[in-house]
Order: sequence, then structure tokens, then C-alpha cells
Amino acid sequence: MINVGLVGEDPNDTSSMNLLLSKEYGKTVRFRNLVRGIRGTQLDTLKFRNALKIELEKERCEFAIFIRDLDAFSSQQDEVDKKKAWFKLSNEHCGGNHLFLLNIWELEALIFGDIEGFNYQYGTSIRPGRNPMHIKNPKEELKNATFKSKRKFEVSHCPEIFSKLDLKKIRSNCVNFRDFLNQFDELLLAEYKIQMG
Repeated sequence: MINVGLVGEDPNDTSSMNLLLSKEYGKTVRFRNLVRGIRGTQLDTLKFRNALKIELEKERCEFAIFIRDLDAFSSQQDEVDKKKAWFKLSNEHCGGNHLFLLNIWELEALIFGDIEGFNYQYGTSIRPGRNPMHIKNPKEELKNATFKSKRKFEVSHCPEIFSKLDLKKIRSNCVNFRDFLNQFDELLLAEYKIQMG
């Protein structure tokens, strides 16, 4: 079993991804949520990069997955370039063998990859079959959809929601996430001889 670090803009993001990925990878990968006290734009600082480097060693992580929200569409190349430059700097500072998961708009967009599960949990009827990468402000859409429900969506619910999502459906319905999982699988096989699927 190997340790893989998870780094994100918010502890809910890393906890959510930990729960989602552990469904398929949990027998061979132990995910570690790292630098939990640093959030949002604090990830742009040298303090973050130094703290991450220390935690990667302390937790004996082989590599880390950097999780960031684009807060834009993938067609907005200037925003994509900014996030890629951030990852390049952080990746090089921490050894250079890490992966980047850039969520097109927000992490919550992945919920739309298995929206039937969300509809069941919240009593909503959000239309399935939409491309999660084309949904602007997915958090707001989920909040608006549950406005009149007994249970209203809050970002703090994400770990619970992600623990119930179907990873295979998300892989199938979300091209960006499928590409990330393919890179993850390739790295596990090439460097650690771990074959998935």
C-alpha cells in the first residue's frame, strides 16, 4: 500500500475526494489529507509550498494530488494558464512527481456526473445527462435546486455526498475527471506496479 497526499483549497474538497477515490483505490492507496490549515489563495504562497513539502515527508507520501477549482470554463485559457503555472511552481518545489486535478468550474461539478444520487438524497429533480464541465457555478445551482427542499445543500455536505457518488458514473460522464483518473492509473502502474480495473 502506498500513501498519496491530497491538497486542496478547502478541507471539504480533500475529504470529498478522499472518500470518492477510496472506493476504487482504497485497497492499494491510502489517501492523506495534507496542509488542512491552509485554504484558498493561501495555496499561492511560499508558506504553503514549504508546509506541504514537510507534510509529504512526515506522512510518507509517494506523491500528492493537487486539487484546484478553475472558477471558469476550460475555454478561458488565461485562467487555465494561471492554474497550470501555480501547479508547475508547487510541483517543482515539492519534488516534481505530483498530479493535478483542475476542476472545471468547481469540485461540486462532479456531483452532476451522478446527479441521480444527489436527487435521491435531496428530493430534487435535477435533469441528468448534462456535461458537468459546462455548468457555471455548480455550487449555486445545487443550492438553488434545494431551496425549497426539506434538506438544503451546503458545501459542508460534500464529503457525505461524495461518499455516496458512483465513481464509475462520474468517470463516464465527466471527461476532465476521466482524463485525471487515466493519468492517476498510468502513474500507479508505471511507478508502483499497481494495476487498477
